[in-house]
Amino acid sequence: MWAAWLPVFAGSLAYTVYQWLPAQRFNPRHGWTGWAAIAAVVLGTLWLWAATENSPAAATVIAMVQVTTGVAVIHTMNGWPASTRTEHLITDIPAGAFLGISVLALLTSLGGWLAQAGTNLGGWGEEAWTLIALVSVVVGVTTVCMTDRGHLSVALTVVWGLSCIGIARLLESPSAVWPAVGAFAAAFLIIVSASSRRHQEDHTRRLADRQRLKAESSGPAAGAAPGAAHT
Repeated sequence: MWAAWLPVFAGSLAYTVYQWLPAQRFNPRHGWTGWAAIAAVVLGTLWLWAATENSPAAATVIAMVQVTTGVAVIHTMNGWPASTRTEHLITDIPAGAFLGISVLALLTSLGGWLAQAGTNLGGWGEEAWTLIALVSVVVGVTTVCMTDRGHLSVALTVVWGLSCIGIARLLESPSAVWPAVGAFAAAFLIIVSASSRRHQEDHTRRLADRQRLKAESSGPAAGAAPGAAHT
């Protein structure tokens, strides 16, 4: 969890430098991406503080705010895409990583809170609630990844975290096999859905570019009058 925050903080630092470039002085997109970067750093720092103080209840509340903020940023990003590849790299990818790590933070914080309190909701047992939590993560992240071009940064961050959780469950004594299998299965479903969306969007874009080029190449000939002189 600590290592997962590094791309978010590094992205915010890179964005701070990027927005001060002369070419970015009049970019209207910085009106909301700047606040998103600030929110990511502040909320990430607060969550790390709560985790350090061993306060899963506070960490859970902060993680809920993080997820809500991350979803709002992704929604805005879908309607206001980056104009250049550099802007996408410095703003959109860290924002996706922020949402992904926020989902992981909520998953681990809530699990730690319930475990610390010894809560067994409905008497279903830990494994049942672990499965419910993983299914919720898959549904939520997949829903996000089925928008725009798949948001691979969100998917890869969550997949990385779930893989670490699965490995940790296998290495503990005694091994928690079924939660580990559930984590790996959830990671697989998320990366498949995000990759499928990306492939679909790229195919649609290539098809549209091909049709546009075909129309441009045939436009002058089709629009020329019969018998018109060409020089």
